[in-house]
Amino acid sequence: MRRLTGRTAGLLIAPLLVAAFGTVAAATPASACQNVVSCSAGNDGGTLHAGVSSITVSVQGGSYPSHDAVVQVPNQVPPPCWYSKGRTGAQMYADSTDPRFYQLAHNTGENHADWFPPIVAQHKDDDGNFYSWECDSGNFDGSIQDFFKYVQQWSAQNPDLIWVPAGQAPPQPPVPPEILMSIARDAMDKLVRMPMVNFNPAARSFVRLDTWMWFDPAAWQPISVTASGGGNSVKVTATPGRVGVSGVPAGSTVLTGCAGGGRPYGAGGSTDCMINFDRSSGGQPGQQWHFQVSLTWNVAATGAALQGPATITRTENEALTVLEAQAVAGAPRH
Repeated sequence: MRRLTGRTAGLLIAPLLVAAFGTVAAATPASACQNVVSCSAGNDGGTLHAGVSSITVSVQGGSYPSHDAVVQVPNQVPPPCWYSKGRTGAQMYADSTDPRFYQLAHNTGENHADWFPPIVAQHKDDDGNFYSWECDSGNFDGSIQDFFKYVQQWSAQNPDLIWVPAGQAPPQPPVPPEILMSIARDAMDKLVRMPMVNFNPAARSFVRLDTWMWFDPAAWQPISVTASGGGNSVKVTATPGRVGVSGVPAGSTVLTGCAGGGRPYGAGGSTDCMINFDRSSGGQPGQQWHFQVSLTWNVAATGAALQGPATITRTENEALTVLEAQAVAGAPRH
């Protein structure tokens, strides 16, 4: 495991000096937190903060009311990089004027001005703390070479030092897209439900009569779940797709085109979403045909690679009474 820190964090916070250049025996932020990333670990002065990583989950579409919710971050993929609480404004300014750090910068071939940018002097009398970034290869899913590339990218996009006034929340680490995808997909799998299926005739149908079938139009719409946190966002969308019917008697005709969820019954119209039963339901349990109607949703994602299957299928049990019409010929007249 390799932990790297921002230049200032590694040299100015004594407990992390070794962490900047070698293997660390201390616990990583994730190991100090139970089940969530959004917590703090360690003690004051060189505190290791796993980060305040709240994730907002938004749901839109279908017959579901749009809403937002804040959830905890599963500790499956802790952030590879985060910001740790460091010195106060007065402490950092005192370090910037300490001759030892001029000598240390010279000995390491670094520029003292890079260690103590103007932001240090600007907050010498302010109440608050500086935060500096750290990255831990133990939280990175990839080779050590890829980890260093990730850190290089991180350091190019994030300043070494961030000033946080007293009472304000520390900077959030970016939540890895894998975490956001996992949360969005889990929410989608729990959210998608089978729309109500309508039939006509509904009370009882007849053999060789087209029984129209259609779905609740309000529910026949795409559903989107967006998980956002730490500047990243992942969106998972499920779109109604294929309809299936099983369990009807052999020889029955089934049409499951169901474009747009099928058409509500209308006299003189036609439909591509119907069942034509070949036999009556007499002798069946409850004198009804018991069958299943399913809807398969096509799932896509933006912001990260889709996790899990590309479809979600929901099935509902249905039952209809199907009678056989009898025609009685009139007696011949003499």
